[in-house]
Amino acid sequence: MLAFLLLFVLSTSFQSALPADGFIEKAFSLDNFAKETVELVVEQPGSIVATAEWNPKKAELGLILFGPGQMNYYRRSDGKSPLQLNFAVTEVDTAEGSSWRIKLVNQSGETVEGILRISYPTAGKNQESEVLQ
Repeated sequence: MLAFLLLFVLSTSFQSALPADGFIEKAFSLDNFAKETVELVVEQPGSIVATAEWNPKKAELGLILFGPGQMNYYRRSDGKSPLQLNFAVTEVDTAEGSSWRIKLVNQSGETVEGILRISYPTAGKNQESEVLQ
């Protein structure tokens, strides 16, 4: 019993030391030339991963990532469903600011409906408490 308790305490402390990822899941319905924008606050390095799935699958959409310190987009991915965009945020990127946004753009000529999922780095509990001290 003591070994189990010790194992539980150790695994909990290691889990809280790791950075947590933020996650957003949003349903969308986009007419032709319409767009969906999701705002993110990214204050530490890590991966931004956006995945969109929609119907009709043959329709082509664009996923575009905008971030601080740059006039143009950081990354863009265009194609049919499912579509994914990946970007590794660095210390240099976070020094520019924390405001990021992902746009999903429909230029297919038809209405599409689907789900947009985004994961991104957020401050873990330990990092938040260090900021407060």
